[in-house]
Order: sequence, then structure tokens, then C-alpha cells
Amino acid sequence: MSRLSKSRFIAGQQCALRLWNDIYRRDLATPPDSTLQTIFDRGTAIGELAQQRWPGGALVGFKPWEREQAIAATNELMADPAVPAIYEAAIEHQGVFIRVDILARNGAGWDLIEVKAATRGEKEVFQEDIALQHWVATGAGLDIPQAGILVLDRNYIYPGGEYNLDQLFAFFDATEHCLAAVERIGEQVQGFHDMLAQPSPPAIPVGDHCFTPYECPYYAHCSAGMEFPENGLDQLHRLHPNRRAELEALGIDRIEDIPPDFNLNEMQERIRQAVITGQPWQSGKLAEALTQIDWPLYYLDFEAFQPGLPRYPGTRPFQAIPFQYSLHYETREGGLQHHEYLHTEDSDPRPALARALVDAIGETGSVVVYSGYERRMLNDLERAVPELASELEAIKARLWDLLPVVREHYYHPEFHGSFSIKAVLPALLPNRNWTNLAISDGMAAATAYESALNDPDSPEAQQTFQELRSYCRMDTQAMVDLRRELTRIAHTETTDIKDSI
Repeated sequence: MSRLSKSRFIAGQQCALRLWNDIYRRDLATPPDSTLQTIFDRGTAIGELAQQRWPGGALVGFKPWEREQAIAATNELMADPAVPAIYEAAIEHQGVFIRVDILARNGAGWDLIEVKAATRGEKEVFQEDIALQHWVATGAGLDIPQAGILVLDRNYIYPGGEYNLDQLFAFFDATEHCLAAVERIGEQVQGFHDMLAQPSPPAIPVGDHCFTPYECPYYAHCSAGMEFPENGLDQLHRLHPNRRAELEALGIDRIEDIPPDFNLNEMQERIRQAVITGQPWQSGKLAEALTQIDWPLYYLDFEAFQPGLPRYPGTRPFQAIPFQYSLHYETREGGLQHHEYLHTEDSDPRPALARALVDAIGETGSVVVYSGYERRMLNDLERAVPELASELEAIKARLWDLLPVVREHYYHPEFHGSFSIKAVLPALLPNRNWTNLAISDGMAAATAYESALNDPDSPEAQQTFQELRSYCRMDTQAMVDLRRELTRIAHTETTDIKDSI
């Protein structure tokens, strides 16, 4: 019988084939990238800190393959009344081996605590995790008065110095969920064992489940060689799952095959028409929308990271902390200059970043952004650096968002349903993209920066900082190129479906 674990059980709930591969074909998995590794490391740090809420406990060590030794050590510690808590307790029941983050003595029983690097303990996947542990622990003969999930309290404001652990963490009681799930968990465990005893893997096609609740590491393998529709229904902007199910029930999986009388909203109909004709759609007001600016123009982009454990006084768990900006300055005559700031010390970046931005940006002219993210970052900077609040408020008053201009006035078939600038710009200017950059998205930028702070003077960190500068600069250059190209299109191109929908 193949042993199950917490992670394997959750994998099986997501997809039986994922569980099969976890047991028999780990070689088919896509290795975790540096972004995922940083997230793993963050979870480890939070878990170790959580142990301090139950001081005096004992850690059960041993390697992953030393299960019997870990179980024996756990049993010995549980038998010692002087041990108030056990960290990484090892328990096994009916072929399921678990490590409990914290097992806290409660009278003659034990409270079961699962620590998560998150702020919402009520997530279904977390409750299923703790429900399995409860099933294993009670099945092994333990009395579990309470079982729950320990998360970071999003309302905790770090004052500096040592963390107040009672305020930093919040407990979500999942005992009722665990009790209600006992029979179902047992049936699922048996079902997984039966499936794993079969001579061949289950035949499960790829689908939405490949990405919920987590992206499956076997997706690349399972989807290799598959032919997906060039204009699949997933590219129909914000199509409700029920509407998609209606189309699939009709045997329709391509946008161009949707009947004209099928009820789509205005945006979805634009997309359908653009796909059918192969031509972009533009409204008659694109040119006008692009003129709602004041020269000179400042193109602004922030990068931020979200440390789980607050690093700086006045911040909360997972609060977005801007650490970098890129600023392109364009004159009416077409002149272009670039300014930037990247905080390379392990200190609160916001005061120095805010001062650099205020000094670099002029007092007149529109500040071009793409989405509402920069406004949110400016709001945060106002609170963090109140002495510059009036200057930052003045910058906010000059913001001009290019995203609504694109979304309301232009659609190209090569957008493939996305209005992300990383989809929009290459559709209009194919030679302008992020593919050659070492860092090519915001999540990678955030985790790379957080990792670099561990040793900011190291050669590796210096390389990361240079890659961050290149990435952030590309983001604002992209806005320059996009606004210029849209202006050219608005004054030179017409289409058969212009203003028709």
C-alpha cells in the first residue's frame, strides 16, 4: 500500500492523476521555479515562528524517509506529561502519514494546529487539510478537543521590535468541519488507495481543475501534444462559467462558432466580431480618448513585494510595499528621458522612494499608468510618508489610466481576451515583449527582491537588482510605445466593424 500524506491527499482531491504521478511518476513534474521556492521558504519561517506561541514544546526531527523513528519519537513525547506541545508530530493511520505542525496538550487530549502562510483560515483547501489530520489523529487513538488553522492576522500592525505573537496570529476553529468530514475523509482515503493499487493511471483530461486550488506541476506533461482551439472560449472576456457550460453543451469550443443570437455582453460581442473578421475593433472615440492628457507626460510603474511577516514598523502581514519605480518622461515633441529608483537596502523603502519620486516628477503634465495599481501604491505612500502627503496627492490628481482607453475603445484579435499590457503591446508591436528578460512579471519581481534582501550586498543580489531595473524600465517603455501606437492607429486606421457594436 502506498502511503498518503497531507500534500498527496490534497493532490488527490484536486485530481486523481496528479496523485498517481506524485506516487509513481514524480519525474514528469515541472520543477518549482525560484518564485515558488521563495514562497516555500516564507511558509517555513512563519511555521517556525508560530511554534513560539506554544513555548516549551519539543520538535520531532528526522528525515522524510525516517517515518518509523519519527512516529516512535512522537509517541514518547506524548507519553511525557512535562511536554506541553509537539512540533512536527508524526502520526500514521490506515496508510496515511502526517506531520502535524503543532500538537498542543489540552488536558488528556491534544489540540491540532495547522499553520498557513495566509490571512484567511476559512479557505476550503485549508479546512480539508486539517480534516485529514483530524481523521488520522483520531483514528490513531488521540483525543482531539479542538482542531484549527493558524494564520496571520491581516489587521495586525507591526510596531517594530519583537512580534506580539498573540496579535500577529489568528486562529480559525475548524473542529466542526473536521467532525462532519470524518466519514467522507475515510471514504476518500480508501478510494485513493484503491486507485493507486490499479496497474495503470486514471484517464483524466486536462481542465480547469488543473489550476484549482493550485497549479498542477504535471500540466505541461498532460497537455503536451494537445491541440487547443486558437480562439477558445477561455478567451471570451469574463465569460461566466454557466454561459460557457451552455456553449460546451452545444458542442461549441471556439469563439467564431458562437451563434449570432447567443446572448453575449457588449465586450464579448466585440471579441466575437474581431475573431470572425480577423480585424481589430476600434470605437469612433479612440482618438478623442487619447487626447485627454496634459503635456509633458510621465509614465509611472511601481513594483512592490508582500512579505508575509511584516519587516517594517507600521506594516501588516502581506501588505504590498513598493520598493521600486520606473518613470519615463516624454515631451510633446517626442523627447524621452528615463528616471528610476530601486531600494537596495533591507530597510523600509517607502520614505526614500517617495522622496525620489516627488523630486523626479514635474509639477505639471499627466502621469500615465496602466490599471489602478499605481493609485493604490500612492495611497500607501501617503500613509507611510505623511510629510509628503500633499505632493503625493498632487501626483494622484494627475493620473491618466491607459487601461480603460484600451478596454473601451480598442480590441485586437491577438489580445486573446486579455487586456494586460503584456498581451496588448505584443499584439500591436510584435517585436516589443518581455520574453528576453530574466524577470518578466510582477510576481517574479516581488519574490526575487524579497530573496535578494537576505544578502543585498552579494553578487547574486546585485545581479537581481540589475534585472529588476531592466524589467521595471520595460514596463514604462511599454506604456510609451502603446500610447504612441494607439495614437497612430486612431488617426490612420479604420475597420469595417468600427463603431458597429
